[in-house]
Amino acid sequence: MSDFVLKVGAAEIIALSDMNLPFPMPLAQLFPTAPADAWTPYKELYPDAFEQEHMLIEIGCYLIRSQDQTILIDTGYGPGPIEAIGGRQGELMDDLAAKGIAPQEINTVFLSHLHSDHVGWNVIEQNGKLEPAFPNARYLAHQADLAHFRKPEIQAAATFPFMERCIESVAAMGLLDPLTADTDLTAEVKALHTPGHTPGHMSILVTSQGHEALIQGDVLVHPAQVTEDDWNCHFDHDWPLSTQTRRKMLDDAETRATPVVSCHFPAPGFGTIIRRQGKRYWQTGLNP
Repeated sequence: MSDFVLKVGAAEIIALSDMNLPFPMPLAQLFPTAPADAWTPYKELYPDAFEQEHMLIEIGCYLIRSQDQTILIDTGYGPGPIEAIGGRQGELMDDLAAKGIAPQEINTVFLSHLHSDHVGWNVIEQNGKLEPAFPNARYLAHQADLAHFRKPEIQAAATFPFMERCIESVAAMGLLDPLTADTDLTAEVKALHTPGHTPGHMSILVTSQGHEALIQGDVLVHPAQVTEDDWNCHFDHDWPLSTQTRRKMLDDAETRATPVVSCHFPAPGFGTIIRRQGKRYWQTGLNP
């Protein structure tokens, strides 16, 4: 499991996987402003992030252990079967079990944003009734995302319905806490509002004993965006703001040499931002 654990001072980040799949939407649609031939060098640099003309996407989640708190970042696509992605079923609960992590250990489920591939295991069905998959946890999401995804036109445009099952059920159980600003989850773990991909998108900064790491959520979806920081994806809600947030994050990570954790990059998603010949690139691993 060592390749899937990032130590950050006294804290640790454990990479988890719900699934890995060729995303059904081809690159030309997923990144509509990217010229087709511009992908060529990135297919050579990041072969594990492609399957022909599709992105090979990891649906990653992360567990943070910090100061006696156990925090789960995102919950993947969920149990499925999910028709929109070929009837796939998520494997997060199996991966937690394989790593010796019981659902009851988790104190907080932090939802970086409310797209369907980040909230699916919030609940499980038992005896025909929805129950929290993590029974001892509070669930956190930004109020701006809750307001946005509750709009009927946003729900109608979703690939498949998930709000009622995965979000409103948790709210009805009294387990959902809206956030409205940057928030300390522990003295080492801070939730940061990083809007653009969605209005309430948030990232996580872990800082401990002079070390830090950033779990960036979906500010970056593909490693090529580290270099091509103006390539917005189809699912970015506000393209100008997405670009602005992405560039600021990359500037800060490069300047501070901060390890970056990316849930949709090839597992485990740990890497750094490096510069070659005047351009930024994603460097897999933590020793560029």
